[in-house]
Amino acid sequence: MRILASQFRAARALLGKDQEDVAAWVGLDRREVSRWEAAKYKLFSSDAEDLQKAFEKNGIAFLPAAGTQGAGVRWLRPGQKDRFRGAQFRAARAMANQSMRDLQEISGVNRNFVTRLETGQIGGLNLETLKKLEQAFARLNIELTVESESWGAGVRWTVPDPFSQPAASEPQ
Repeated sequence: MRILASQFRAARALLGKDQEDVAAWVGLDRREVSRWEAAKYKLFSSDAEDLQKAFEKNGIAFLPAAGTQGAGVRWLRPGQKDRFRGAQFRAARAMANQSMRDLQEISGVNRNFVTRLETGQIGGLNLETLKKLEQAFARLNIELTVESESWGAGVRWTVPDPFSQPAASEPQ
């Protein structure tokens, strides 16, 4: 299966790990993981396979593009503690390669709130804010997938090849 750089970013974000943690799993330098996530390396190598296996060992499933849905990542098992879906929003932002400032501009949600949400430091989340964030990710072609009885929540592209689609800010 072809793994996209965006999937590696989202997988790391879903787990809440930094590049040094991931690099240590497979004996790479942090800068190499950064290059993988920036798509500066071809993702068809033994290092890419090792990274995929390491993420899978740590509870992440890589989802291939299928039909009208794009590639993504999710937790292998249901029941992950993700209060207010902060890890899922962090993974969606990583998949779309957006900064908190970018997300603030797209969603209208203050980036300080996004920081607190992603790090689990909020007391509550109102439905209007949740809707703004979900709509922002939808405009970026990102879907926040729901948990089922068999697998955990995650994120995926809403189009089979997100890189052939115009960016959300470009006219179609």
